[in-house]
Amino acid sequence: MNQNINNDQAEISLINEINDKIWSQRGTIASDFDPVKLCQEALEKSKAINYTYGIGRCTLSMGMGAFILQHNNELAINLLNDALTVFKELNEKRWMANTLLTIGIVNNSIGKPEAALYYASKGIEYYETNTKDEPDAIMAYYVIGTVYKDLKKFDEAEKYYTTGLTFESRNSWGGRIYTSLSNIYNDRSQFEKALELALKSLQILRDEKNEIGESRALSDIGIIYKKLKKYDHALDYLFQGLKIREKINLKHFILGSLLEIATIYKEQENYNEALLYFLKAEPLANETNHQSRLTVVYQNIATLYKLILNYSKSLEYYEKYMQLVIELNSKEREIKINDLQSSLLQDKEQEIERLKNVELKNAYNLITEKNKEITDSIQYAKRIQKALMASDNMLNKNLNEHFILYKPKAIVSGDFYWAAEMQNGNFAIITADSTGHGVPGAFMSLLSISFLNESINANGLTNPAQILDYTRSRLIQSLAEDGSTEGGKDGMDCILCVIDFKNLKLNYAAANNSFYIIREGQIINCSANKMPVGKSPKENESFTLNIIDLKKGDIIYTLTDGFPDQFGGPKGKKFRHKHLEECLLGCSNLPMDKQYEILNQKFEEWKGNLEQIDDVLLIGIKI
Repeated sequence: MNQNINNDQAEISLINEINDKIWSQRGTIASDFDPVKLCQEALEKSKAINYTYGIGRCTLSMGMGAFILQHNNELAINLLNDALTVFKELNEKRWMANTLLTIGIVNNSIGKPEAALYYASKGIEYYETNTKDEPDAIMAYYVIGTVYKDLKKFDEAEKYYTTGLTFESRNSWGGRIYTSLSNIYNDRSQFEKALELALKSLQILRDEKNEIGESRALSDIGIIYKKLKKYDHALDYLFQGLKIREKINLKHFILGSLLEIATIYKEQENYNEALLYFLKAEPLANETNHQSRLTVVYQNIATLYKLILNYSKSLEYYEKYMQLVIELNSKEREIKINDLQSSLLQDKEQEIERLKNVELKNAYNLITEKNKEITDSIQYAKRIQKALMASDNMLNKNLNEHFILYKPKAIVSGDFYWAAEMQNGNFAIITADSTGHGVPGAFMSLLSISFLNESINANGLTNPAQILDYTRSRLIQSLAEDGSTEGGKDGMDCILCVIDFKNLKLNYAAANNSFYIIREGQIINCSANKMPVGKSPKENESFTLNIIDLKKGDIIYTLTDGFPDQFGGPKGKKFRHKHLEECLLGCSNLPMDKQYEILNQKFEEWKGNLEQIDDVLLIGIKI
């Protein structure tokens, strides 16, 4: 008996040693052992002695190997979810966090930023209060920072990266953080600082013999030189990075290098070389299932064939490009939202079934716990929704004085604001009220943002009426596929303003919601089409493009119906649009931050102790 116990203890020690060795070298390529083979052996040993903790650790390592070495994203996600289940059963919070962060890394690498943010946000919570495991804590701050960076939320990313650099034992993760900070300065066009950080990162990663990180730093330096139009330097560094990536067969990263090299040749008008590297990238994008990059590949190949007068090939690739865009838009974006919705409904149904045969006290405890889990999930949904709306950085960059009075009725909101820098140099901002509020409204807002992005970024539309027409058709088409348009109520009311600051013009289109411009103490009412962006009897009518000449000092106020419809005051009546107009006129001569304070106070005083009946959104922009 004692002999068996001793044997099990020896096996457990060996399994732990193997898992620690693999975990310590994650993100690097080991030269002295085969991590996949070693992990399989440890997993078999763990199962043989029913060592649950070992099974979880081995499954996590197998998931990392499937992603980094085998380039099998689906297998990686499945294994990581299996590991997460084991750690939840054991209440191993550190390893639950590490697994969540790893799932975030995978989703971010394959072009799924919303899912990446969800998992990384859940994982970082542990390390915000537990910092003794320094290498893992640094990794955690690197991962969440990178997710925000790729979402162009640079302020949030820099905050997390800076926290990661406060730890002493930074090693390779510190090098990666310097690389990512370099990316942020690069995107801000602060190239000198970006180059300084990238070179610092390169030295750290070389000293650590981290070839994956070294290839990343080399590639990033190449990209900086590319932006500086120093193409010879750029190609030199990019080819150095590509050589390392090909040596260790990192297909995701090889794909990135090929695309950057091809783009440089295209900018140099060396179309044959550009075509060669885009064609090399095509099978890799297919093999790694990186569909967003595959659309870039198809579009560029089609363009290059056209430039070298091979029209039949050009047409072939344009057809591939269009087919893939249609597939992505009809499946991938909607699946993200439908999966979240289905998951919540499934949890609820399973909970009801589970409670049928338990005592009342146990039922109460389980319901309380489940309510907390659902609330926590909605809190993470709030983070995702916030990340997809217009960032403070973008608004401050493009607008002078402005304010946003945003008061969701619940944790998440059907009201949303979103902005985009357009290809013609104008700035678009939308004030929108999706069907419903709370979770249903938030799902509709995510879907609407997705199609607004598509209309401007993928299709290059700049006319606000055409953007709303396109968004309406995509919403109707998408929701009709799952039968969600019963009653014709799904969609949004909104005001889409496109501001041409150079020529002082306001181009706008509005669905059901009118808005105001205050000029020299006078209020101008801006009308809207009496139809929603969604299914309605007028869905075949086009939205109207309205053009208004602006003057310096004009203030544009856009809003949803939450503020004027709020009940309150001495008689419990609605605030009303007329009352709101008087408030706006009364404070329009004050600085915008002061206007925000006054309007917020007016709303709270009017509401008093009554319930807020709807989401509230009011935006003020001074020209």
